[in-house]
Amino acid sequence: MSQASRDLGDTGERHLEDNSNQDVRRSPIRFLPARRCDWTISMPKELANRADRSKKHRVELRYELGMLWRRYVGDGEFSVSMRMLDELYSGHFRKTLKGILDDVATPVRNHSNYPRSARSRSYEFNYRRPKKAPTYNGVPPGPGDLPRPRPDLVRITIPAAWLWDRYERWWKICKRHDWTPNLDLDGRSDWGRPLFAGLEAATIPDVPETERLTKRGVVKAVVRKHGRCYHPLTNLRKDLRRESLFDDEPTAEVDVHACYSCLLVSQLPDGDGKNRAIKALQTDWYAQFNDAYAEWFNAQCAMGKGYRDETGQWMIRQDDDPANDVPASIKVEFQRQCLFWRDGRDASNPVRLTLRRLHPELCQLIEGWRRRMTPTELSRVLTRAEGSLVVDYAMSELERAGIVAMPIHDAVVLPVSQADAARAILLSVCEWHLGFRPKVSIKATESITAAM
Repeated sequence: MSQASRDLGDTGERHLEDNSNQDVRRSPIRFLPARRCDWTISMPKELANRADRSKKHRVELRYELGMLWRRYVGDGEFSVSMRMLDELYSGHFRKTLKGILDDVATPVRNHSNYPRSARSRSYEFNYRRPKKAPTYNGVPPGPGDLPRPRPDLVRITIPAAWLWDRYERWWKICKRHDWTPNLDLDGRSDWGRPLFAGLEAATIPDVPETERLTKRGVVKAVVRKHGRCYHPLTNLRKDLRRESLFDDEPTAEVDVHACYSCLLVSQLPDGDGKNRAIKALQTDWYAQFNDAYAEWFNAQCAMGKGYRDETGQWMIRQDDDPANDVPASIKVEFQRQCLFWRDGRDASNPVRLTLRRLHPELCQLIEGWRRRMTPTELSRVLTRAEGSLVVDYAMSELERAGIVAMPIHDAVVLPVSQADAARAILLSVCEWHLGFRPKVSIKATESITAAM
């Protein structure tokens, strides 16, 4: 363990936000059972017709291609594991599907989903990708949420019984090969079980933005994607999430500060460079980049891409519609310039110049990884590591301690009365996982924090 970690005292703080409303009306999430929910998907007519040409596997091809299309609409690419197809169906089915994909899709990269498994190939379809439909979780939206179909698209309905049978068969295959499934519809996985407990304990504000969750309903499901968990509360607006209750109690978020940077610093060899980075992570990692961040924002303003609104908030223009403008974020800008840059010129990345000056060892590590990985590949490496820390370890320890919680990327949401105990658990998990204790903060409303 590094010297900076051994010298650590109490790292963390409480953030006060006065957004509490005692009069807000709340309702539980209305869950729709996956066993009885068909999926309605719009897919290209030509793609459906290709499936229909196969007499032996027409139905299965339609459904599998429809799910691949849905994944492509959401992610911009989709992966196909030939090993999975052999396990679920047969070699003949795999050859038929691969023949269709060779004609209608373009390979973009290879990767491996499971240890010791055959490599999977990721594709992009050769059809125009429609705009992604809004969704709260990783399951398809209801018919009312689907965009108006294009003339070249056709709607297909995948029966719930077929989907559930595929889910059960895939779980048996994963158990036989000691693989970790990425979909849980009934809380049977070690990572999904505590999430289901949190979802069942939650009541959320009754407002127009949550009508689908509380009135129309969503399929009860949790999905793992690149290590992270996605569930019906993942994309809930932050202020609404902080107004939610767990078991009728106000909630707090326990957050690992600068989690990506923590994971990277943990890979440095022990020494002064690592100790210096750890000390910065135990206070405010992003504060050391304030001057470079201001330089970058002023450059955006000079180019007409940034401005200060009437409250003084730094804003970034997304397009010609002011409604799409977003607040500037030093965290986002650090990640863009120091981790996932696509423009490598120093003049475009003043934040990375500061990182190189203050933490040359860390900058050298990142630049070495970037020489071997694309921005997307590095993002997925860090996201999987974050998921391992938060979902696989922290959530497991919280469940063991009897604390109901929900993961939101690098944070957990839980009853405010359990915040201090949860923070202690996260610090311990981080120390075991990273080799040092980073800053772990409790975020709650001002009125709640005052009562703690």
